[in-house]
Amino acid sequence: MGAACYGYDTGFFGGTIALTSFQRDFGMLHLSASQFNNASANLVSLFQGGSFFGAGLQYPITLKIGRKWTIILSNVLFIASGFMQVFANGSLDLMMGGRFMGGFAIGISSLVIPIYLSEYAPANIRGRLVGFFDIFIQVGTIFGFWTNYIIVHTVKSGSKFQWQFPCAIQLFPAAIMLVGMFFIPETPRFLMMKKREDEAAQVLSRLRKLPQDHEYLKWELAQIQEQLELEESARGKVSTVGLFKQLFQSRDHRKRLGLGLCLIFFKTFSGVQAVNYYSPRIFQQLGFTGQQNSLFATGIYGTVKVVCTLIFGLFIIDRVGRRRPLLVGCTIGAGCLWFIGGYLSAVGPRDGRGARTAGDYVAIVAIFLYAAIYCFGWNSVPLTLISEIFSMRFRAPSMTLCLMWQWLCTFAIVRIMPIALTNIKERTYFVFGSIFMCGVPFVYFFVPETTQLPLEAMDTLFGSTEAGRDEKEDHERLETIREDKEGKA
Repeated sequence: MGAACYGYDTGFFGGTIALTSFQRDFGMLHLSASQFNNASANLVSLFQGGSFFGAGLQYPITLKIGRKWTIILSNVLFIASGFMQVFANGSLDLMMGGRFMGGFAIGISSLVIPIYLSEYAPANIRGRLVGFFDIFIQVGTIFGFWTNYIIVHTVKSGSKFQWQFPCAIQLFPAAIMLVGMFFIPETPRFLMMKKREDEAAQVLSRLRKLPQDHEYLKWELAQIQEQLELEESARGKVSTVGLFKQLFQSRDHRKRLGLGLCLIFFKTFSGVQAVNYYSPRIFQQLGFTGQQNSLFATGIYGTVKVVCTLIFGLFIIDRVGRRRPLLVGCTIGAGCLWFIGGYLSAVGPRDGRGARTAGDYVAIVAIFLYAAIYCFGWNSVPLTLISEIFSMRFRAPSMTLCLMWQWLCTFAIVRIMPIALTNIKERTYFVFGSIFMCGVPFVYFFVPETTQLPLEAMDTLFGSTEAGRDEKEDHERLETIREDKEGKA
């Protein structure tokens, strides 16, 4: 449900602010082009701004009150933000406040929920459960895209219910999750971390449906305890602030953090978030006139993303590695953006002028191909890599910084996109395409292949100087690990 809320906002809000009823009720119909762009950018980007702060503050909150109560807190905030949006009644300030609060809640839950799932689930289904989090983000996105298309067909633009209904839908998954969280326990791992061993044993017994004296239950509790002791040993007796200071003092981990931040930069500045939030306006440029047609094309775009994400996650990622999808994605994705920019430069944005031509359809196919190729790599591989490359000692703070950076980059993109589409027009696509193409040499020279390597081998892969190993020995050890893993496969 938390992933669905996150995805739904990505899909629905760009279409909602394109509705005539929304623009009328919030006084946007008579704004100048620059004023309209500024209002649209604020409404969309404040969500990402809130998410940036939520992602940063979730780390100390989760350590203090636990996974369960942090998720409950984020749901309460999200529901409150939803009511602020539904009942804004023409107040842009109230709507913006609701957007910021909703983003803050999602910034918290987007990090805490995968942690909760990984600590809650048995080892044999852990990966699939965490993977479903990303899948449900895409499902929420497509639901948001199609909601606006359906609402245009069923509710007249004279009613404010036309824009209130899409805003209200996000309350339902959040409410279901809020109620459900009261009936499921805190994770055994967090309870063990807080020295509540008896309670952890009771919870694990309930989850696994085994008596507390069962051998498997004893073994799993011992595994959790051993892992916590290893993490405590790796971290040492330092505060959270001290841990972040040590991260930046470590030359080896500064390099890894830089790698993670660059991956997030190229993932975000590929332009995909710009297309997600402003797709109705983009499809209008390519000849899909009227709200119904542009929202229909937007729904197809979202459907393509969901299908390709499912195919890649279920059948491809562990077979082709990490580097190859990134390299192919940069090359083809940049080519698609350059083609769209070149086509619009040659014929100009259609914006309802004349019938659609064959060139319009080719450009639309290029948008869909761009979405597909993005989902076959850049949608999930960067996040997979940043969950792998950091050592146990610095994994939590490093991932927090990377995900805060992702929200900050997304904020920048959605803030400037409507202004760019008005001021530099079709050249916007050349900018994103060129940035995306710069990812090719970056991936080729700096991104290592981590497929078939256990997390414990990352120090070797990065030639950690702190470990004091020889480069030749590192290479030989990595080859041995890969051969062993392939032999077991």
